[in-house]
Amino acid sequence: MKKIFSIFRLDLKSLTKNLIVFVVVIGITILPALYAWFNIAANWDPYSSTGELSFAVCSLDKGSEYKGLKINAGDKIVDNLKKNDKMGWTFVDEDDATQGVKDGQYYAAVVIPEDFTENLMSIVSGGFKQAKLQYYVNEKSNAIAPKITDKGVSAIQESVDATYVSTIAETIAKVLNISEEELEGSKDKLADKITSALNTAKTDLTSFNSSIDLLISTLDSVNDLTKSNKDMVPTIKESLANVGVVTDDVKGMITSAQNTAGQLTTVIDNLISSGDSYAQSISSQLDDAFSTVSTDANAVATKISKIETINQSKITINNKLISILNEIQSNLGVDCSKVVEKLNAANDKQNAIISKIDSICEKIKTTGAVPENAKAEIDQLISDADSAAAAVSSEFNAIKSKIDSALSGSFSKLDSIASFAQTFSGTTDQLDTAFDNATATVDDLKEVLNNLKTYLTNLSSRIDKAVTRVDELKKDDTIKSLIVPIIEDPEGLGEFLSAPVSYDTNRIYPLDNYGSAMTPFYSSLALWVGGVVLVAVLNVDLTERDRKRLGKANPVQLFFGRYLMFFVIGQIQGLIIALGDLFFLKTQADDPVMFIISCLISSFVYSLIIYSLTITFSVIGKALAVIILIMQVAGSGGTFPIEVLPGPFKAIAPFLPFKYGINALRETVAGMDWGNYWYNMGMLLLFIVPALLLGLLLRKPCIKIIAFFNEKVEESDLVI
Repeated sequence: MKKIFSIFRLDLKSLTKNLIVFVVVIGITILPALYAWFNIAANWDPYSSTGELSFAVCSLDKGSEYKGLKINAGDKIVDNLKKNDKMGWTFVDEDDATQGVKDGQYYAAVVIPEDFTENLMSIVSGGFKQAKLQYYVNEKSNAIAPKITDKGVSAIQESVDATYVSTIAETIAKVLNISEEELEGSKDKLADKITSALNTAKTDLTSFNSSIDLLISTLDSVNDLTKSNKDMVPTIKESLANVGVVTDDVKGMITSAQNTAGQLTTVIDNLISSGDSYAQSISSQLDDAFSTVSTDANAVATKISKIETINQSKITINNKLISILNEIQSNLGVDCSKVVEKLNAANDKQNAIISKIDSICEKIKTTGAVPENAKAEIDQLISDADSAAAAVSSEFNAIKSKIDSALSGSFSKLDSIASFAQTFSGTTDQLDTAFDNATATVDDLKEVLNNLKTYLTNLSSRIDKAVTRVDELKKDDTIKSLIVPIIEDPEGLGEFLSAPVSYDTNRIYPLDNYGSAMTPFYSSLALWVGGVVLVAVLNVDLTERDRKRLGKANPVQLFFGRYLMFFVIGQIQGLIIALGDLFFLKTQADDPVMFIISCLISSFVYSLIIYSLTITFSVIGKALAVIILIMQVAGSGGTFPIEVLPGPFKAIAPFLPFKYGINALRETVAGMDWGNYWYNMGMLLLFIVPALLLGLLLRKPCIKIIAFFNEKVEESDLVI
């Protein structure tokens, strides 16, 4: 220790004896503070001055008129912007706006087109045409300005949204223009119309149920006839073999079979058309399920999961139709591939509905809440399924006549008894198999139709409940209490709908200004710059004269003896920076004492790292200190969060002392979380270990190499 302090005393003596050296040292203690102060002051509160950013606005909007009400959304936007001081709004014509952006006179410009209001109001005319603003931005003028002007155009868009909703609400309210008594009468009429529509739907369901009964009865007849025909096949074969003529009984059988076959396309067509009823029933159950969203999310999941039964039934019908059509194609030669393709596509749509329902039910079970767009997504899938079903019907209609013609042609050939006997004798075995397939198909279709009949009966019962509920609503004043305030205060409605939700900001660890937020970064940066300046100005090695005056000293004594001077000057730098931040710039500090202590500790760690690099690698060490500084400026999270940085910067961030020094200072500035503070300070102090290993252990094997390097550098007379 004596040798270490002896070296320090020699350095102090050299400093006090030479006035110029003393002045230089004073300069390098103040210089880093100036670096921090100028940057902090320049970034003190830039976002409060965005009103100086020139932003051109031009409105060409000609407005619109609806039922005697004249509306001009462009004028409303301009009026709102004149009250807004967040940007330097300048109201000019179109040419000045666009040319001004090109010339750099304006950072950005927005042009409101002539048909802006007309497009906004297209909703009330039954059409939907999106209104567009023309936004011009000069990204060359400044790197940050376009980001700020983007916020400006967002403010305009928010103003447009508010204006649009407010205008539509006021327009609807004013157009209503009815009295409370008229409203009461309208409510009763509306309820009566709904009741009438529901009763009509019930009547249609009853009629459709009767049709299903008739279809089931027909299928029973087809099944019986098919079995009778199958039983007669051996008789036909025997008759053909023994008699060689066709009897009247066989002719009757042929006629009956032909009549049955004639009903085939009608049955298929009815089964395809049943998809409409399936879609209506799915939509009805879906509406019923989502009517309980606000009260019980699990009830929604339970109800919509039942819809899958309907989808599965429709898939079963489609699969049976595919089987029948494949038989027709195989036996009659009619190309049914397009219908089969459309049926498969329709099954995909039904499976998509099932998958979506399963997904929504799973989310409800997991979160306890119904996803926001769940009903809209299922409605869209149902609409897609309807389109697919319509495509099936369209493709089947295209080949229906071909099937009828093929069937008719097949049976017309039997009119010739001789040719029938000759051709049929070789195909009776195939006919026997076909009758077996037909019987199985008819049984499956009967099962599907019975399931459909059961569901429709249940649906009829639910319609009765809906009629009862509508009758109850006629006596309910809820509708009147909702509509009357709208009629009496349309402006209030518009104001509410334009901003139905507001929010209260709860600032955790609030900061007074942007300069205070940037103080930890620029102060840390200044402390590191101070260390670099020290090794650039002061010699890290003792001169030969000082070594002789000192006597024999080992490398550890030489390392710490000279570092004491670097340490003291670094502490003075840190103290000046911290005090200037607090009392000159009046930076916010939740704990001023810990802010000063943190600056002093950071200065110690940074100066030790830089000193160790320089004493070990000489000029190369100084260059490494600058390189590390550059890496820390970009990758320490001092400006942008580490999470948004490119991958390589994220990877090196944990190994940069800046990251922990800045985070520790942030705690002292915005509000102390002692756990975070001691973690970051502890991580920062850990960098002392590699710094000492570098300066004490690695230095010895590098001495000869660095000495040779320095000798060659000095010979150049170019590098200091």
